[in-house]
Amino acid sequence: MRPATAAEALHGLIRVRPHGWLTAPLPTNPAAAADLLHQARRDHAGHPAAGGPLEVLAARATAAVAALGTPPTAVLKLHADADAYNAELLAYSLVGHCPVLPRLLGAADASRSLLLEHLDDPVDWEPADAPAALVEAVAAVHAAPAHLGAADAEALAPFRLDRLTVATAPAWISDPDAWHTTLTLCTRAHGPEHVPVGHLDLKPEHARHRAGHRAVCLIDIETLRPDVTGLIDLITLPAVLRQAGRPMPGPAVRELYREATARHGARWTTPDLRAALIAYQRATGLATLSGLDQAPGGRRPAAAPTHP
Repeated sequence: MRPATAAEALHGLIRVRPHGWLTAPLPTNPAAAADLLHQARRDHAGHPAAGGPLEVLAARATAAVAALGTPPTAVLKLHADADAYNAELLAYSLVGHCPVLPRLLGAADASRSLLLEHLDDPVDWEPADAPAALVEAVAAVHAAPAHLGAADAEALAPFRLDRLTVATAPAWISDPDAWHTTLTLCTRAHGPEHVPVGHLDLKPEHARHRAGHRAVCLIDIETLRPDVTGLIDLITLPAVLRQAGRPMPGPAVRELYREATARHGARWTTPDLRAALIAYQRATGLATLSGLDQAPGGRRPAAAPTHP
């Protein structure tokens, strides 16, 4: 299995994709997708989880997905695009060792396919600790780059906070000064060598359990990037909890996140985290922070600082 380089992976994440960008779309007919998935499975034939019946879960132009086994023990994912395949490999290089993610069982460049652990137990959102469990899973992913192996750490060095802080702001940033403030505050919390991963595809249906375990696991992480910071996921969490029927005030979500990241070694203070969120909003032009910038008493600050 050949891990994608950071440059390969980010090419697919950062480039603008015009209409018709996918030159060889996969078939959306489930029977045709099943034929391709059977072919791709042969690249993983040496793994015990690659056997058993194949059930198509999704047949999209960009990817075909199947469950393997009865009951399912693995997920086979076939990408139409090499950039998307490399991006998901990069995500697993960054955070695949994190215990709240499905295990990457195998990858095949020839078919641009991944064999993943199957997680089918949905989260029950009724228990009082369900929101905290979701936030804990997100925090664990954000902290995972602190435990990279030597080879991955070297490959991803261009995305360390100490490098990003002195680099030119990316094109999608509308306020470079605010972006610098964001990265400086992230550095204060995580340290200069941290890779600031973020942009999980968070939604209630992507939160799962392993059989017999209470910890929340997150699936479909191929959108993860090593250059946007975890703040984007924190900003998404209030909406995810609303969709799950467990709405929480912004300050409560923010404090759950601050406490969870502290358990993983981050040093966010409440003022720094609020300031970073406000700077991130200014840098990116986001329409709302869902109350995350409010003080515990519900007040918003009068103005965002430009530099700490």
